[in-house]
Amino acid sequence: MQIPSIKRGGAQRRGVLSALGLGLFLFALLLPTLMRAQTVRWEPPGGQLGFNQVSDLALVFENCEPDGDPALPKIDGLQIGRPSQSSEMNMVNMTVTRRFSLVFPVRPGKRSTISIPAFEVKTDKGPITVKSATFTVGDATVGNSGLAVNDVAVAKVTANKDSFWAGEVFPVTYNLNIVRRYYHSIATNVDWPSTPLVTEDWSKPELNEALVRGERYVVLQQSTRAYAKQPGNYTFKPASQMVNLMVGTAGFGLFSQPTVEQRAIESESLTLTIKPLPTPPAAFAGAVGEFSFTSKVVPLTAAVGEPVTWTLELAGTGNWPDVTGLPEREVSNDFQVVQPKSKRAMKDGTLFEGTLTEDVVLVPTKPGTYRLAPVRFTYFDTKSGTYKTIASEPVMVTITAGSTPVQAPAGSGAPVQFSINTPSSTPAPPVLPPAVAPVAPENLPRDPIASGSTGFVPLVTFNLVWACLLSSVLCPLLLWLALAALRSRERDPQRRRREARARLATAVSALRSSDSQPAAIISRLKVWQMETTKLWEVPHAAPGTPLVHACVGRHAPDAASAWAKLWSEADRALHSRENTLPKDWQVRADAALAGVKVPGWPPSSLFAGRNLLPFLFTLAVLLAPVAAHADVAGEAYKRGDFAVAETNWRQALATAPSDWTVRHNLGLALGQQDRWAEATGYWTGAFLLNARSDATRWDLALGLQRSGMAPPELVELSRGDGRHELARWASPGEWQLALVGAALLIAVALVVLLLKGYGRIGGWARPTALVTILLAILLAAAATLSLHTYGPLAQPDAVIVWKASTLRSIPTEADTTQKMSPLSAGSIAVAEKTFLGWTKLSFAGGQAGWVRSEDLIRLYR
Repeated sequence: MQIPSIKRGGAQRRGVLSALGLGLFLFALLLPTLMRAQTVRWEPPGGQLGFNQVSDLALVFENCEPDGDPALPKIDGLQIGRPSQSSEMNMVNMTVTRRFSLVFPVRPGKRSTISIPAFEVKTDKGPITVKSATFTVGDATVGNSGLAVNDVAVAKVTANKDSFWAGEVFPVTYNLNIVRRYYHSIATNVDWPSTPLVTEDWSKPELNEALVRGERYVVLQQSTRAYAKQPGNYTFKPASQMVNLMVGTAGFGLFSQPTVEQRAIESESLTLTIKPLPTPPAAFAGAVGEFSFTSKVVPLTAAVGEPVTWTLELAGTGNWPDVTGLPEREVSNDFQVVQPKSKRAMKDGTLFEGTLTEDVVLVPTKPGTYRLAPVRFTYFDTKSGTYKTIASEPVMVTITAGSTPVQAPAGSGAPVQFSINTPSSTPAPPVLPPAVAPVAPENLPRDPIASGSTGFVPLVTFNLVWACLLSSVLCPLLLWLALAALRSRERDPQRRRREARARLATAVSALRSSDSQPAAIISRLKVWQMETTKLWEVPHAAPGTPLVHACVGRHAPDAASAWAKLWSEADRALHSRENTLPKDWQVRADAALAGVKVPGWPPSSLFAGRNLLPFLFTLAVLLAPVAAHADVAGEAYKRGDFAVAETNWRQALATAPSDWTVRHNLGLALGQQDRWAEATGYWTGAFLLNARSDATRWDLALGLQRSGMAPPELVELSRGDGRHELARWASPGEWQLALVGAALLIAVALVVLLLKGYGRIGGWARPTALVTILLAILLAAAATLSLHTYGPLAQPDAVIVWKASTLRSIPTEADTTQKMSPLSAGSIAVAEKTFLGWTKLSFAGGQAGWVRSEDLIRLYR
C-alpha cells in the first residue's frame, strides 16, 4: 500500500524541478534586460554641419530620463536653440529599450571644426557622462539641390559712396535677393550691428520681383540713415537675416505641403571712411547738414509793459542728436527777459529731420526804438564741404510810452542763454522838443462795482443734438414742474421746523437713555435747547423763559406754559451746581413734543410765483448775501482797509462764484496789497464771465502788466486782435448758448420748409427759412471759432496757476523719488479731481499731475 504513495511523491518532486528549471530559463532570458546599463549620447555622434544652416542635434537618454534641464557646455561657434522632446520604446529579441530625446536646433556660425566637450548630466538613475562629439563645418546646401545658400539667396548692405564727413547723414540700403522658386517667407527682421554709427530704424520691407539671367528673384529692400560722430576708417559687421526656404513638398495632391528649411543669410562687411571736418570757426557748435533759420517778432509796436514775443526756428536735415540749442541773442537792458522755452519737434519716424523752436518774451521797461540784432547760426554744409553761416534779419521794435517804467518782478531777469548789454539799441530818430508828447500816468486799479452781476459759466461738453431735442415743449414742461416742486420743498417755511421736531425726538430719547454723568446731560440738553429754538422760531441764540413762552404762544397757545416750564428746568440744570433734571422731565418733554403738529409740505405751493417763475427771484436770492458782503467790503475798501475788504469779497465769492463783479472787486483788494499775480487770477475769471465789459478788459491788461505772467491765451485775448476780437464779443458760456441757439434756428427753419412742402403755409416760408438757415450757420461758425479761440479757458473746471509751483506725479511731498516738474505761474489747466488739499491737473499738451490746491484759482467755480 505504500508503493503507490512513494510513486506519487516522486512525481511531485519531478514537477517542482521542472518549474524551477523553467524559471531559471526565463531569468536567463531577462538577465540582459535587467543588467543593461543606462547611456546618454549625441546623435549623430559626429559628421558635417552646414555653415549658417539650422540642423537638428539630439541628446539621447537611453533607459533613463534627465533630472531637470541639462546644463550644456559652452560651444564656440555653435548657436543652440530651445530643444523639443520625444520618447519611444522598442523591443527587439525580448529586449526592451526606452529612449528619451532632447532635439536641439543648432546653427554653426564659423567655418571651422566644432567640438562639443564631454560633460556630466543628471538623470533619474544618477549622473552620467556624455562623450565628446566633433563636427566639421562645410557649405550648406539647400535641400537635395546641391546648391549652396549663397547660390539661392544673397544679402547686401551698401551706402551711396565710400567716404563721408564726420556728422554727415548718409543713406544705407539693405537688399536681399532670393530665387523665386525657393522663397517661402521671412523669418526675422534684419540685424545689423552698426556701432558706432547713430542710425534710424529700418524702413518697412519693400517686396518686388526681378528677372536676372533668366531666373526670377524675389527682391526685398529696406533703408535707413546714419552718421558717424568721429572720423576714421570703419569696417562694420555683416547684416544677417533668417529666411525660410522651400526645398520640396511632402504628401501628394490636395494633401501636399511644402518642406521648409530655415537659413541665416549674411551680407558682406561694409567699409567706410569718415573724414574729419576742416578747422571750424569760433561760432560753430557742431551742426552738420542742411539747415534754414527764421526769426519772427510779434508785435513790432508795443507799449511799455506789454510783452513782445521773439521766436527763432531752426529747421533742416542733419545730425540733430548733436544739436544742443540755438545761439545766444543780444537784447537791450531796457527789456525784462522771460526765460525762453525750447521745443524740439522731429518728423514722424525720423531722427535727422526736425525743427527747434525757441520763444522768448521781452517786456519793455522804457519807451524808444530798439534794434534786435541778427542772430547767426553756423553749420557745416556737406555738399560744398564748407562752413556756412545763416542769419536772421534785424528787426526794429518801437516801444511807446504806455506807462512809466515797470519794475522787474521777482524771479525775472535775463536768462542764461542771453547776453544782455547796455543800451546798444539803435537810437531813436531825433525829436524836436516842442513835439514831445506827455507821458500817460501809470495804470491804476479802478473803483469797485457796487451792484452784483453774474456771468454765464461754460457748460460741460455736451451733444448739441440732444440739447436741441430736449428744447421741445414736453421735456421743458416736465422739468419746469419738477424743479418748481423741488424749489417749493426747499423753500417751505415749515421744513426747518419739521427737521427740528425730528431732531428733538432724538435728543429726548438720548436724555432718557443717557448715563448720569453731568457732561453727557449738559451736552444733550444743549442740543435740546438749540432744536427747540428752531422748532418755535425763537429769534435769539440764548433766550429767556418769557421769550420762549411768547414764541411758543404764537404757534400753540395751549402748550406755551408746558414748553416754558421745560425750558426753565433745562436752564436750571445747565447753570446750577447739581446739573439735574426733575425725574418726570423726560416724560413731560415727550408729551409736549407729541402734541406739536407741524404742517407738511403743500403740493399746491409749487404753483406759487416764487417757485414756478423763479427767474425774477433768482438775482435777488443770489445777490442778497453778495450785497450784504459787498456793502461791508465796499466800505472797508473806501477807508483803505483792503484786508477786510478781501475777506468779505472772498465770502461773497464762495456764495456766488459766477458773479464777475465780486471777482473784479476781490482782484482790486489784492492789487492794492501788491498781490498782483493772485489778483490777475481773479480778474481772468471776471473776464471769462463777462468778456464785453470795459472793466474786465482793463483788469486783465493791468494784471498781465503788473504780475509778469504772460500766458499766450490771455495775452492775445487782452490785445483783442483778429479772431480774439470776435471771441471777446461774448463769454465762453454765452458762445455755447449761441451754438445751441443756432441749432434751434436750423430746426425751426426745417420745420417751416416741411410745412411749406405740404402746402400748409404761404410762399413767404421758403425765403424766410433759407435766410434763417444762413444766419444760423454764420452764428454757429462764429461760436465754434470763438470757443476754439478760448481753448482750455472754455472748460468749466479751468484753473490758472497764480504762483510758481511743482507738478508731481503723486499727491504727496513725502516721496522725494517721484517724478516732478516745475510749473510756471500763469499756466492754464483743467482740474480733474481733488484729494486732501491736492488737485490733479491736465494740460492741453496731454501732461497731467498733482499740485497744491492753494496754488490755483478756479476761473468759474
